[in-house]
Order: sequence, then C-alpha cells, then structure tokens
Amino acid sequence: MAGGGRLFTSETWKNWDKSGKAEVVQTLKQLVKDDDNPGLSTSDRVKDLSRALYELLSAIVKGQLRRDYARPLLTEMVNWHGDMASQLVEVAAVLDLETSGQGRSREPLLALVKSLDADRLLKERLEIETLGDAGVVKHKKNFHTKQIKVKTKLFYKQQKFNLLREEAEGYAKLVTELNQDITPRVTPDSIIQVIRSLIGGFNLDPNRVLDLILESLESRPHLHQFYTGLLSRYPCESATISEILGFKLRHCTGTERDASGIYTTIALLIQADILQLNDIYVWLSPDDSVMIEDYQQEEQEAKELARKLHVISTKDKDKEKEKEKEKEEEEKERERDDPNNWSKYGSNQKIQLFVALLKVGAWDHFVEVSRRFPDNYLVSCMPVSQALCRLIHATIEPLYRKLCGLPDRVSGRTVGLVDNPLAPAPVHTIPELSHSVFPMLIALGPYLHHDPALMYKVLRVARHALKLARSGGEGSRSSFYYEFLDVLDEALLPALSMMDANPCTAQELWQVLKLYPYQHRYKLYGRWKNETCQQHPGLLRVRSHLLKKAKFIMMRITKETIKPVSRSIGKLTHNLPGPVLHYILVQVQLYDNLIGPVVDSFKYLTPLSYDVLGYCIVEILSDNKDRIANDAMGICPWLQSLSSFCGTVYKKYTIDLGGILQFVANQLKAEKSIDLLILRDIVQKMGGTDTLEDLTAEQLDAMCGGELLRREAGQYQQERNTKRSSVRLKEALLEHHLGIPLLLLMAQQRSSVVYNQTESPHLKLVGKLYDQCQDTMVQFGSYLSQVITIQELNERLPPIGTLLSEYHINADVAFFLARPLFVHMLNSKYDELRRQDKGEKKLTLEQKKQRYLEACQEVFTPIVSSIRPHFSIKVWEDMDPSFFLTFWTLTMSDLEVPEHVYQKELKKIDTNPSATKRKKETERLVALKEKLQEEERRQKEHVDRVYARLQQEKDRWFMLRGARSPKTDTVTAFLQLCLFPRCTFTALDSIYCAKFVKMLHSLKTPNFSTLICYDRMFCDITYTVASCTEQEAHRYARFLLGTLDTVMAWHASPANYERECASFPGFVTKYRVSRQEANDYVDYENYRHVVHKWHYKITKALVTCLESGDYIQIRNAILILQGVIQRFPAITNLAAVIEKRIEKVKSNERNRRNDLYVLANSYSGRLKAIKPSLMPETDFHIVPKRPPPPTRTVNGTAESPAGTTTTAAEPKTPNDVTESKSTKMEVSGAANGEVEVKEEKEDKDSKRTESPSKPIKEKRDASDKKSNDIAEVKKDEKDKDKDEKKKEKKDEREEKPKKKSKESKRSRYEEEDYGEEERHGGSGGAGEKEREREGSVASNASSTSAKMDPPEGSPRGTKRRKTEHSKGRGNKEKDEAWRRDKLKERSKSRDPDDQTSPKETKKEKKEKKRERSQEDGESEGKRKKGAEDRLKSNGRQEDDHKHRHRDEGEEYLERHDREYEKHTSSSTTTSSSRHKRKN
Repeated sequence: MAGGGRLFTSETWKNWDKSGKAEVVQTLKQLVKDDDNPGLSTSDRVKDLSRALYELLSAIVKGQLRRDYARPLLTEMVNWHGDMASQLVEVAAVLDLETSGQGRSREPLLALVKSLDADRLLKERLEIETLGDAGVVKHKKNFHTKQIKVKTKLFYKQQKFNLLREEAEGYAKLVTELNQDITPRVTPDSIIQVIRSLIGGFNLDPNRVLDLILESLESRPHLHQFYTGLLSRYPCESATISEILGFKLRHCTGTERDASGIYTTIALLIQADILQLNDIYVWLSPDDSVMIEDYQQEEQEAKELARKLHVISTKDKDKEKEKEKEKEEEEKERERDDPNNWSKYGSNQKIQLFVALLKVGAWDHFVEVSRRFPDNYLVSCMPVSQALCRLIHATIEPLYRKLCGLPDRVSGRTVGLVDNPLAPAPVHTIPELSHSVFPMLIALGPYLHHDPALMYKVLRVARHALKLARSGGEGSRSSFYYEFLDVLDEALLPALSMMDANPCTAQELWQVLKLYPYQHRYKLYGRWKNETCQQHPGLLRVRSHLLKKAKFIMMRITKETIKPVSRSIGKLTHNLPGPVLHYILVQVQLYDNLIGPVVDSFKYLTPLSYDVLGYCIVEILSDNKDRIANDAMGICPWLQSLSSFCGTVYKKYTIDLGGILQFVANQLKAEKSIDLLILRDIVQKMGGTDTLEDLTAEQLDAMCGGELLRREAGQYQQERNTKRSSVRLKEALLEHHLGIPLLLLMAQQRSSVVYNQTESPHLKLVGKLYDQCQDTMVQFGSYLSQVITIQELNERLPPIGTLLSEYHINADVAFFLARPLFVHMLNSKYDELRRQDKGEKKLTLEQKKQRYLEACQEVFTPIVSSIRPHFSIKVWEDMDPSFFLTFWTLTMSDLEVPEHVYQKELKKIDTNPSATKRKKETERLVALKEKLQEEERRQKEHVDRVYARLQQEKDRWFMLRGARSPKTDTVTAFLQLCLFPRCTFTALDSIYCAKFVKMLHSLKTPNFSTLICYDRMFCDITYTVASCTEQEAHRYARFLLGTLDTVMAWHASPANYERECASFPGFVTKYRVSRQEANDYVDYENYRHVVHKWHYKITKALVTCLESGDYIQIRNAILILQGVIQRFPAITNLAAVIEKRIEKVKSNERNRRNDLYVLANSYSGRLKAIKPSLMPETDFHIVPKRPPPPTRTVNGTAESPAGTTTTAAEPKTPNDVTESKSTKMEVSGAANGEVEVKEEKEDKDSKRTESPSKPIKEKRDASDKKSNDIAEVKKDEKDKDKDEKKKEKKDEREEKPKKKSKESKRSRYEEEDYGEEERHGGSGGAGEKEREREGSVASNASSTSAKMDPPEGSPRGTKRRKTEHSKGRGNKEKDEAWRRDKLKERSKSRDPDDQTSPKETKKEKKEKKRERSQEDGESEGKRKKGAEDRLKSNGRQEDDHKHRHRDEGEEYLERHDREYEKHTSSSTTTSSSRHKRKN
C-alpha cells in the first residue's frame, strides 16, 4: 500500500490485470465487511471506503485506468452492499466539483457518470449541467422546472386538518383500544386495523394518534414488545417520532415532571430500530463539546494534582490556610464520589438517555453512542456505570448460580433478568461469558468499583473457569485463559484501585491471579502501575493521595513506631500497592537503616501486595541504573541495600521467588554477574547457607566432620530459623527449573568474568565480581546439596563428561557439582555389596574394607573412562586418571576425623537433669550426644576404608618415567591440574590440598617426590600472589599455612624428621637400581637448609609484591602475610625485611589508598607482637661462613663496602654442606629455586676398582697449591682491571646517555645470559660412567598453573640470573679463558706429577670447577663495584651513599641472593648438561 494517506499507488493501475485489480477488490471488500454503513469512517478505522472509491474513480478520470477495464468492477461493486451505489455517486459528485470549468478534462468524468447506471441517484445529487452533459437528462430546462415543483410540495406545502370535524369519541375509543389488557388474541396486527378504522371513521389526526401510542408505551413499558410491534406497523417516519418525543422532553425540562418514562420509551424505540439515534440525538442537551470540555478539565485537574505532589515549595507556609485548602479539596472529592449525588446529572438529557439504553439492554446502541466521547467518559458518570453493572448482573446470573451457587441453607438474593429479547442473552457457558460479558466489563473499566458484589461474581466464575482450563476441562486455554487477562488489566485491577482499602476484594482477586504464572502477573502489574493509572483522572487522584500519605508515613517510621506504621502501610497498599511500594523501595535504596523497620511494617500486607512487591523489586533491578560506583572500584550502595532488603523480606514473608530468580538467570545469560549479590543474600537468609570464607578455624575443623557436627558446630545460624523459608526457596527452584541452570550459568560466568569485565572497570572490581561469582556458586551448590535429594540431582545434573565438554566448565567446578553424586553412588554400591553377604552384620573390618574396594572399582572405572578423553594424552603420561579422580572426589571428611571437635561438642552437652531443664530437653540432649558419638565412630570407619583404598591405589598413581621426561613433569601435572585449582576454590579445599600432599608423603607413594613438590610450591609465588583475587588470597594463605605447618613440624626436631621423613620415598635424593644398595635420603641438617631457602624465597616473592606499587599485589601480599603469620616469618632477619617494606607501604599509602594502609597497619601490629618468639638464623639452620668481600679503591685508598664483615675463612655454601654429608642432594637458592634429585645406577665393576681416597695431608697440599694459584690469578686480574678502567673513563660520556636504554634492555640480556650459561654447561661431564635419570623442577612454581603463568616477555619472568649486559658478558668470557690457561700453566709448572692417579684427577677437576665458580662470582662483584665507582665519579655520590648505608635486612636478602646464584650456577650447569646428553 502507498504511504501518505493513500491506499493505492500508480503501480496498482499499471499492473491492473496482474495484481492491481485483486488488490483493489481485496481492500474494498475488507472495508465493506460487517458494516451497515460503509461510507462513514469510524474512529478505530484507518482505511476509509470513501477514500478508496475516490482513488479508484480519480484514476479513471485522470486516464491512469481505462474505463472499460474498471466498468465490470463498478457493476460488481453495486451488488456488494445496498449503499455502494450511493457512495459511488457521492464520490462522482466530489469529482464533478473538482473538474468543473476544466473543459475537455471533464469528458472522462461524464463518460464515467453515464456508465454508473444509477440515474435516480444521479438526478438527486449531481448538478443539472453535469446531468445534461452526461446525457442522463435530455431536457435540462424541463427537468429543472419539475425539480422546483417537487421540492416545493415536499418542504413548503402544509397539510390541512379540519379540527372541527374530529370527534372526541374516536380518541376515546383509540385510548381504550391501546390500553386494554394484552392477551394472546390481541396482536399488533389486529390493533393496527382498529386504529386505521378509527382514523378513517372519525377523521383522526395521524400525528395525534402516534402521540397517544407513545403515551401508552410510556405508561406501560413492560408491554414494550406489543407497542414496538404496533409502531413498526404504523405508517410514520423516525423524524416524526423524534419531533414528538423532543417536544415532550423540552416540556419536561422546565417542570419537575419525571421524564424517566420518556427516556425509557426512546431507548425502547431505538432498540427496536423504530427511532434512529441520530434523529433524537439533536433534540438532547447539552452539546457534546460541552461534555467533552468538562471531562478534559477534570483530567487536567487530576494531572495538576499529581504534578504538585513532586513540587517542593520554599516559601513560608500558612498552616491554617493549608488545612482549609485540604478540607475544601476533601469535600470536593466526597461530593464527586458520593453515589447518591445525582444533581450534576439531572439536567443532562444525554446521560439519562444512556442510562435508559442500558436499562432496556440496548448494549450495541450504547457502544455506538459512546464512540462520540473519550474512552471511559460515559462510564465515569456514576448513573451510567451503575446501569451497566445491573445489566452485567442480569447477564451473568445464570452461569454464576450454576458454578458458584450458595449452599441450600443460605438464601441469596437473585437478580432478575432483562425481559427483552433484544437485550444481551443470559450466559450459561464459559464461551458465552467471554463473548457477551467481557466486552461490557472492559467498557466499564475501573468504574466497576461501584458494584463490589459484581466483582466477586466475576472473580468466582473466572476462578472456576481457569481451574477447568488448567485441568483440560471446559474452557479453552486459548480463548478464555487469555481473554480474561484483558478483563483483569482493563477492569478488575483498576477497579480495586478505586476502592477504599478493601482487603477482602484484594484477597479474592489474588485467588484468581495466582492461577497465572508470574510472567503474566508481572505484565499485568506493570500496566496497572505505570500505564493504567495515567489514563483515568480518578486513578490519578487516588494515586496522588496515596503517595502523599506514604511520604508522610515514611518520614515517621522507626523501630518504635512499627505497629501503627505497619497498619497505615497495610491500608495504603490494599487498593493500589504498586506506586506505594515503589516509593518505599526507593527510600530503602537511599537509607539502608530503614530495611529492618520497613520489613517489619509489611506484616499487614495482603498476598496481592506481596506479589506486587516482588514485581517492584524486579522492575527496579531491571532499570538501566549504574551498578558500579567509586570510579569503577565498587558496587553501588543502592544495589547492596536492595540486595539485603530482598534477602530479609523474602525470608520473612511468602513471596513468589520465580521472578527474582529468573531475573538473575537472565542477567547471567547476558554475562552480567554483578546481580549475583541478590541471589547470595537470598540463599544466605532463606536457606541458612552461608559462605565458608567467614568461618573460624574451629568451624572449619567442624566442617571436616559429619553432617550433624557441621550443623552443630560449623555454622552460625540455627536450622530452625530457616526451615520454612528454605523449603519455599527449594520449591521455587524446582518449580521453575532453575536450580541446576543457575549453577551452570554461574560456573560459566566465573570462567569468563575476568575477560568480560576487564575492559573498563578497575581490577579491584573485577576481583570482587569474580569472588562474588565464586562464593555464590559454592554457597548455592552447598544449599542445593542439602535440600535436594540425590535422585532429583541425578535427574537434573548432566554427566561429568558433558559438563567438561559441552558446557565448557572447569574441572574444579564440574567435580564440585558432581561430587555428591559420586559419593552417593559409592555408598549405594558399598551397601549393595554388603547386603549380598549372608552374614552382613558379622563382617569384620577387613571384609568391609574389601567390599569398599570392590565398590570403588565398579563405580569409578566408568567415570575414569569418561573423563580420560577430555584431557591431553600427555597428561596421563605423568599421572594415572584414577589419581586425578581420587583427588577431586575426596574431601576433608574422607581424610581425617576431627576428634578434638567431637570431644569439645560432647563436653558442651550437659545431659544431667536439673530444675531448669525440661524432660524433653534432657531427652533431646541425650539423643544428640549418642548421635554425635555414633557419627564419630562411623566416620572413623569410613576414613579407615578410604585409607585402605588409597593404600591399594597408590602404586599406580605415578608411573616410573624414562630418561626422555624428567620426574618433575609429574609434579608439574599434579600442581597444574589438581593442587592449584582446588587450593583456591574454597577455604575447606585449601586445607584439604595441604592435607592431601602430606597424605601422599605419609603413604610413601612411589615415584612422588615430596621435596620437589614443596620446592615448586614455595620457590616463586610471585605470580601466584599477583594473580589472586582477594578471597583467593585468603584461601591461598590457608593452603600455605597448612603446608608450612607440615614443613615446620618436621623442622622442629630431629625426632619428628626421622620418624616421618628420613626413610620416606618423598625425600630420596638418589634412586639406586641395584637392590643391594640403599637409596640416598636428605638428612636432617640439609633439610633445615632447604626449609631456610623456602622461607627466603617466600620472603623475596612477597617483598617483590610489596615493592611493586600495584594495588592488587600489595593487597594480596599483606593478606597472605596475615594468613600465615602463625608460621611465617620465623626468622628475625626475614621479619626485619618484611617489617621495613610494610612500614614503607604504610607511609606511601596513607591518605592515598586507605584500605591498603589499614591492612598494612593491622599486619604491622601483629608482626610486632610475634617478634619476641622469632628465632635467629643461626638457630634455624647451620649458617655457613661468608667469604670476605672484595675491596675497592676510592681515591687511592682501599675500603670495604659498608655493612659487611671480612673473614679469612674459606667460604662454605649450603651446597658444600650438602655434599659434605655425602647425600648427593643439591640445594640451589637461585631465583629459579631448583631442587635437583639424582637417580643413579652405579657400576659395580667401577666401584670395585675404585682407588682409595687421598690422604688428608695430600689434600691440604693440593688446596694450598690451588690457593696460591688463585692469589696470583687475582693479582693479574687487578692489573688488567686497572688497564680497563683507563679505557672505560674515555667511553664514560658516551655510555651515560645510553644508560636508560641499557637498563630497559637488561631483562632481555639476562635472559640471553641465562641461555648462554646453559649452553656452556651442556658440554661438561661427558666422561661419567654412571647412568643417571634426572628430573628438574622448572624455574617457576607458578608456571604449573595456566592461570598463574606470566605473560611472555614479562620483566619479572627474566629475573632468573643477575648478569651483566652484552659488553660485560664479552669481557667475562675473555677473562674466563685467560684464567683457565693461566691455571693450567701454573699447575703443570709446579706439580707435573700431580695427575698420576685417574681418581685424584677427577676430584681435582671438581675442586677446580668449584673454585672457578667462586672466582667468577668474585670477579663479577669486582666489575659491579668498578661500575659503582665510575657512577660516583660522574656525580652519583648520592646513590652510592644510599647503597653503602643499606640496613641489615637488605644486606641479608642480597647476600643470600648472591650465594644462591653462585651455588646454582655450578649445579645447574652439571645437571642440565647431563639432561641434554641423555635426551
């Protein structure tokens, strides 16, 4: 169709044969359909028939459409409707006026007029000239003369009556005939014959006869069928009757005569189509425009009242005048709403007629006349609405009595039916109700409140019909179910708003509304609150008054005024709860201290008001309000307040949870996790399930026990307070099928929140959102596992393989969800196998363990098969899938029994009867004590069975690896896939991980190195700390504390170490293939060195984070320090270093980032409190003697660096101590933190032929000789350094501008240096006879987890060695080559016979190698000191001054850094060369 108001386009006429004709025919038929007068446009109609005909005929006149093409259509159109020919002539007359005076352009119009074949209509309506030109009239002059005569006779000639000839007897007989008793013999046909005889016999005036008939109908309206039948046979026109009735109405207007009979007569005649409404309507007053103007004025007053509600005046108010105005307004409202006040309608004849139409049941005519006015204007007049209510009463009465009749002993008041066959028929079925009554109710709208009894009838009938529709009985869901929603929207809910606090009606309405799902209800509430109230002036006034009272109440609500305020709020929300509750929620968002009083004041609300409250909460959450505050660093306070309010109100009152739960699910689908705050508070307060993060250590220990112990000692809240609300929450989740979907959505959102939220918000907020998602998921999953049965969970939860593949959920979450199912399957199978034995009760513990092992084998074998394909094949080369499944399916309650918690709870229970205890209470305590004891016994048996299973499975957990893959790959896979993901999952899981590693060690698990595992954990935790969120930092601290507890327990005494570590496989340093020789183990003193290195590495990592300046790293470092303060720091020097960094954080973050300042200040106090209990380094382990620091020359004077001491003893490193103990254990303290374990297969033949060791005297001579050589080499190096300094001074100015660029490239140079050292080290050791299989731990413990990996090119990732840049590296290589040549020449010249024995030569090589590494370190230190001297000479005295005055803590860290680097360089070179050679 065309735009701009046109119905057809030019394409319609061009393609007439193809599609144009069909389009025109379809449009015209649609406009003509079901319309008695198609030529008139209606207000609800967009396309007009007259417009369509005009475009069609205009196209013919303009030549766009050929007349011979359109003529068949015009001929056919005349037969479509009786008035179609009249419409065509009307359009032709319009075209005649448009083309008048255009000459030839009129020829198509004249031809068209001639072809219409409607001469009579054309002669009536077209001009004489046009008729003559078209040939319709042959003689225009004669036709004009004839036309004048006819019009004169019709309009100007008056019929004369001779009143003297009329006889009174005729009228008397007529009155007698008209008012006789109507019997079956008396019919309108017989009476009309009598009337005709009387008129003819007595020469009566027909108009007076008509008047008498109307008088008779007015006096006997109950016989309207007889009189209307008589009038239909009487020869009179509608205009004549309207004149007579109009005269009567005008006469009654000036008198006090009751004119209700006249209006009834008019209504009956209109209903019988004897009188046309348009004919009588012109006789009625007032004018329509006056009535519409009054309505608009009333609407404007209501809008002004609503506007003033939001206006705050700053002028001084006169309270007395304000009160007077309020009284006047209240009086006006009372007069307007008074049902007995008919004064303003008494003079309105149109209103009286409309009432009469409804009284006689002329519903169709009432609908027709109501279109002349704005919507709901007529029904807003009280007489009209009451008349319509009576008509609905009469129509619905039979069906109401059929479905909802009162008992026989109760006599109800029946409503009489309308005695008029033309009135709407009484309904007897539900479909008839939808067809007849619903349009009346919708037209009545909010003014249904005038008849509360009718509302009850409609609601009760609808409730019965809806129940039938839901059960599949009578009543179609597609018709009545949805049509009644319109009735609720247009009539019932608005009518409730107009009532005055009627809770009974609200309750009855809720009984119907609750049969609909919340989606339909919330849609109704939305229109009721936001749209309907704005459409009706009456509702606007009601809404304004309620909000005014609500503001008054909210200003006075406190804890002390809850009782009166709650009653007032209840009254306000009975009729229109939406706006009032919305305003209250706005106040709650602004002032969180109102949550408690407001929730308590809701106790008098109706169920409908509670449901509307749920909608208002969802509506507010759905607004696009900003949820992030404080420059994207936190959640807005309004959301936190509303979340707390939701949890409280949903717990206390019965409100449908479907809407709020679905809203959270929709937000998760949209990848918005911030609204999980709502779900967390609801689950916490309704389900009584709190997060495990806030539990104390004792409560966490209790959570390791059974269900009863967890309930008694592991939670703050009591179960009895949340029992009912928990059941309601569970039913809502199951009813709306949201339990498992919410869990899966949270799991998916947890994996993606970091990537979706990192673009704009601060990382602090991202961490909060991640923690919120994680905590809510764990909390919600724990709640579901408590309230949902295993069968229900099994039906709804997808298999573990589907979770990992299709839903893309990580293993930690997948096993968290599926773990209860696995436990149930295992227990069920175990019980089944026990029942198969005949002597089930007589089974021994060993037999039970055997049955348990069989059950594990049957249950877990298919699960292992299902998870194997979801990981790479390389993963299963390092560990067996059964170990992976075992780790993820076990919990703390499977590994240990918290006996001390059980004993503590048992001691609390006082079972002794007393005067204050009742008998039932004593019995309850006795039963509780017995249950706790029984639970403890059962858990001990369960733990024994689990350990038996672990003892059986441990041999196949870790495979014996070949030389191509080092042993540390196994530890890496274990850390990456198992330990790190779970230790940060929950607080209980962090404790479990620490316990599990200790359990692996205690079980003496083959091919698992406890030492390597701990070393990988502790050596570099920088990236782990930096990548944690706040809650993950707390959990990681718990994990570190658990592992440090184990490590320090072994460190505490040699007895503990010998008992738990000395002969365990986890502490083997060399595995012997030959069974005749024992493996080598780490002794106690070397273990203390290792533990010291771990403490040092932890300190270094945390100091790096504290010095980074990054908010996340500083916060996480302090949180971890707070979490492990019971075990770390344990050494005074390390504590001093940490304390200094903490003080620096305090000074930097004060008045800048106050939360960091508070954290640092808190830890500082705790650290000072434990200082007296710390031990010095000498007590922690045997401290090796330090080498003398190299001297440097300043202004010709040699001086040592500040803060160092010079000793003459030979330096002895931790590596020397290790080798002196002959354990083959190399402990290196470099930045990569390597611990190397060597497995050797020694050649027995070479052992037999091994020559005896050198005497001690020969060793001393060799060492003296070497020391002399070293001294000479040092002297040569000094001379060489002096020459180099002269050369470097010349290039000093050129190097100074490039300093910054060199420093920026330092990390790259260090990485290259590290690779160069490995390449050089790979060439040594080619002549060894032993075959070794060696595994080395990678340089970074954090690289085991994909989450903890640093990005490539990270500056921190390259700090593995402290090396010089490219120029220094080249000089270093030259120096090393020159020094080796010098040593060879001196050794040959001094003692040529020193290498006679091959064994002595080998040892000599090792000693030389060690000394060379020491000399390399010393020469490197000299170069550094020389660089410092050069910087000082160029104006860098201040930096050098700071360097000389470093405190003891910094010296300590740097000294150990240098030592660990030197020790690592030699051991790493050897091990890497061996590893490369074997690969």
